[in-house]
Amino acid sequence: MLRRALAFGVTLMAVAVLGVFAFSDDSGKAARKRVYEQQFAEGEGKAIAERSCLICHSQTLVTQQAKDSTAWEKTLGTMEKWGVKLTREEHDSLRTYLLAHYGPRAKK
Repeated sequence: MLRRALAFGVTLMAVAVLGVFAFSDDSGKAARKRVYEQQFAEGEGKAIAERSCLICHSQTLVTQQAKDSTAWEKTLGTMEKWGVKLTREEHDSLRTYLLAHYGPRAKK
């Protein structure tokens, strides 16, 4: 039992040390890698997203989604029912933008 506890402790220390090196920048300081974007990606529709989505949400909430076209359509419809004002063209442009940048097959 003592050997297992000792081996487990050594393993934890090794993982901690490796983790510091794996996530450090050139200065040796620990750097956190952002999982989700903090800003909307450049592209046609970005201004609409900033104006329409950021009223209630952070970029992170939107950028962590991986919805297909149908799911983005449903989300936009819900947001419009809750008060977001979009013309039909803005709606279509925003759905295209969100799908291209935050869809299930979007390149990160």
